[in-house]
Amino acid sequence: MRYLQNEHHKPLTPPTPAGGTDLSLLNRRIVVDAKPRQLPALPGTAADSARPATRNGALLGQCSSEMLIEMLKQHAGLKDCSAETVQHINAILLELYTRVHKQERNFKRAFILGGLYGLVECTSPRILLAVARVVLALRVTGSNLTGACKLIFKVARHEQHDGLFHENDVLELLIDGLGHASPLDDPEACIYAYGCIRFLTASNAQERDDALNRNWAAGLEELSSPPPTHAAIAAATALTSSPSASDTRKLNGQQTLVSRLARHGAVELMILHLQMLNEAGATRRLSGPPLHTLYQLSAAMRALADVAQQQQRLQLQLQLACPHLIRAAEVSMGELEVQANVVRTLSVLSEDVECCDTLHSYAARIGLLLGPYSKGGQCSERMLAVLSRLGYMLGNILAKHETARVQYYHNDVAMEYLLNVLQQLSERPLASEPLLDAQIKLIRVVANMSVNADVGAGLGNVHALGAVLFRLLQNATVALGSTATESAQPAELLELLHATLGALHNLCFYQDNQTTSPAAASTTTMPSTAPTPTPTVAPAPAPGSLQSLIAELSTALAQTLKRCQSQYVSTKVELARVLGNLTRNELARRCFCAAGGLPLIVQQLTRQANGRDYELRTCAIGVLVNLLGDGEQRAPFLQLRGAELLALLLRGALEQEDWFLANIVCQAMWNLLIDAQCATALCRSGSILDEVSDLLADYLDEERLTAGDEANDDEPEEEQQSRKERQTEPEPETELETDAAPDALWEDFALVATDLLERIQNNFDKQQRQTTHIDNDDNDNDNDDVFIDKM
Repeated sequence: MRYLQNEHHKPLTPPTPAGGTDLSLLNRRIVVDAKPRQLPALPGTAADSARPATRNGALLGQCSSEMLIEMLKQHAGLKDCSAETVQHINAILLELYTRVHKQERNFKRAFILGGLYGLVECTSPRILLAVARVVLALRVTGSNLTGACKLIFKVARHEQHDGLFHENDVLELLIDGLGHASPLDDPEACIYAYGCIRFLTASNAQERDDALNRNWAAGLEELSSPPPTHAAIAAATALTSSPSASDTRKLNGQQTLVSRLARHGAVELMILHLQMLNEAGATRRLSGPPLHTLYQLSAAMRALADVAQQQQRLQLQLQLACPHLIRAAEVSMGELEVQANVVRTLSVLSEDVECCDTLHSYAARIGLLLGPYSKGGQCSERMLAVLSRLGYMLGNILAKHETARVQYYHNDVAMEYLLNVLQQLSERPLASEPLLDAQIKLIRVVANMSVNADVGAGLGNVHALGAVLFRLLQNATVALGSTATESAQPAELLELLHATLGALHNLCFYQDNQTTSPAAASTTTMPSTAPTPTPTVAPAPAPGSLQSLIAELSTALAQTLKRCQSQYVSTKVELARVLGNLTRNELARRCFCAAGGLPLIVQQLTRQANGRDYELRTCAIGVLVNLLGDGEQRAPFLQLRGAELLALLLRGALEQEDWFLANIVCQAMWNLLIDAQCATALCRSGSILDEVSDLLADYLDEERLTAGDEANDDEPEEEQQSRKERQTEPEPETELETDAAPDALWEDFALVATDLLERIQNNFDKQQRQTTHIDNDDNDNDNDDVFIDKM
């Protein structure tokens, strides 16, 4: 009414209504009569006649569709508005949507759209969504569909508006609309629609912020101008509210939106559009809006994957998308930004077990994506992000699937690309976090691949791989710096050091060049979970391979261990694990000890046996078992008071009934007593071997073990719990070796301990007889040496 009065600058006096006025006649007069008139007041109470009749929802239902559009046109160009106005316009749009949704045939689509587009500049998100719903209910295509998608995008990009999408069916309408669109013919509609899904399903605030900062849809209005009559529908894309700094996952509301999308076929539609883009990319290079569509589509799929853990239906749908995403990564080769987004989506999917099962048969094909980055040149942050994501995805696949390890290793091109990229990255100074992250993820690929026995043995002689690992080890040792604790070091540097040591740990298991023969009946070795390759006479190692750098690597590991401060427990554990496998090699033992390695190992055994210190102790004893297998190291070990240390360790292990630890301590003692001179010296002193003999005799008594179990049943509950905690102190990695039943662990210990006790008693007997000649069978009989089978 105010609009009409302002239009003619004079008030109009309404005629007195006749009783029983026909509202439909009044409606027709409004539409047909060229002169503006005031509507007569409808009969009713005084309160009812005091407010405009059009604000009554019941009365809106009596108005024709033409009249509803005319009411909307009165607000054309509206921007800011009051809550009452929002409620009024929204009620009109709701009524209009209800009619359109019922597929009434007595309206003109162009006439309705003309009335709706006057509202697209309104700042109210509720009105914008209501307009979009009516437009989508009309089953529009082309520029009209794009306009509706832009309106929804304008609302969805702000997190505070997410609640509006729970109040209506706009998401279902959006998917229906996209079902009539092609990513090649209607790319802008797809871009904005998938942008909406991406924002609404982003798992955290940071993800949403990243999407805004790298939003490819921000400048799409300039790519193709909309028709002049619909120019106002272009959505503003400037960020008007600061994103939340919280990284907390949204609550169940987000899961609800994802479930609705999944039930309505959103993922199936994404896969269809992905196939269409891939087919087009196979014949020509994608560019412009179709390429932008691929960017937003893959990002939307990643957002869905982030919240799909509890939704089996969605997980199965995403599993079907994996091969198409791999093809999309190939199609987008050369388009770094888009490929980075596609690969990031694949890396998220690789975290899911079912998706990873699907991806494993494509391991070598994924490795070929490293090709463009293996040729050197500039190393941008985005390129490093692609390399990091590819490495992360391949690492996940190779960690779970044996066939993928073999497949990747036997693909010469994929292996060449991987080694070339690693070599280039290792030659760069460790100056940035993205570079460190890429190195960490790609080293993980090598580590997980080498779990396979054949692959691990072959990688030891691969050209340049050893040089790359050696260089990374030296570079990452910078992490040990001058600070006193690990926590004070840059996390990425320490992670790179540990990743490199992890790869070396696996590879070094296969570098044992000594001839092994069946051990004597009186010896035992640590349990192995991987077969030891049969030693053969091999040709000269390839230049730069791990086999060619055994001596240098052994020396470098000793130096790294020496640089570790006492607080670097986790780093020392990783070093000890590598040395436990590497020192099975004779050359490695010699070089490690020449670099001062034996005193360093003894030093690690003087720490308290709790937490990760326990794990360090077990690994260090394993290294010591191997070192004492060489006759040259036994006398120096005695000079370091090594016998007393072993006796102390044995007593502590037996008192805690730690049969695993007691087992390997006995193996170290066995190797020490093989040396006749060491055995004679210890027999003369008497006290150490006496103590060891008494301990072994005591704990080999099965009656004592049974009695101990019965006594434990009578212990107070607090004491039993305390003893159980002491027995379960090892970290999970150590428990992998000790998860056998206690009886089985004791039996393994008993075999070694019985043989050791017999050897000690034989040495005492010889000493008592004061023989002047030592039996040749016991003099440096290295055939009976015990070597740690695996660390």
